[in-house]
Amino acid sequence: MAAGIDDYRRRCWDAALHAYGTSHIFQKRAARLKSRTDMLTWVGLAVPLLIGALVGTFGQNEHWSVVLTVGAVVAAVQLAMSLWSLVKRWPEELAYSSSSATANETLASRFTALGEDPPGHQALRTQFEKLTVEDTARRDRDNEKGVTEKERRMGMRAALRKYQRQCAACHQVPITMEPSDCAVCGQF
Repeated sequence: MAAGIDDYRRRCWDAALHAYGTSHIFQKRAARLKSRTDMLTWVGLAVPLLIGALVGTFGQNEHWSVVLTVGAVVAAVQLAMSLWSLVKRWPEELAYSSSSATANETLASRFTALGEDPPGHQALRTQFEKLTVEDTARRDRDNEKGVTEKERRMGMRAALRKYQRQCAACHQVPITMEPSDCAVCGQF
């Protein structure tokens, strides 16, 4: 039996919920990666500039060996972290996370708009199927990025909170992003 308008609207709202949750996950990843890469960049520039400024201002004195030792240790840690960021592909992951967050947010908005104000049955079905193809392709790419169960629960809580829907397990509508004991929308 063909799905009716109400069924397509429900499916639009469900898809919007999941796309928004995924957007939240990748927004959090992007924010974390941006702060890490910003810190590496700052340390990489600040240490040599600070040492140069100290030498230029005070010249070499009896404390110079301590300054060089501390600077060398910080530089060595920064170098190791920079190498780690390259191995773990932080710049590429930051770019992907940012674009995925935006794409999923857009999908959520489009599904929401379709669910709120659906066109006629045939147009609704056509638009829903078109969006579903885009959503499936996006999910396939996102699933390759190793989204954890903990992140999924956090994304679910964010989506339930945004759309003011009850969790299927705990039957609560989240009002904060504080983790609960729920196995579906908490424990993150």
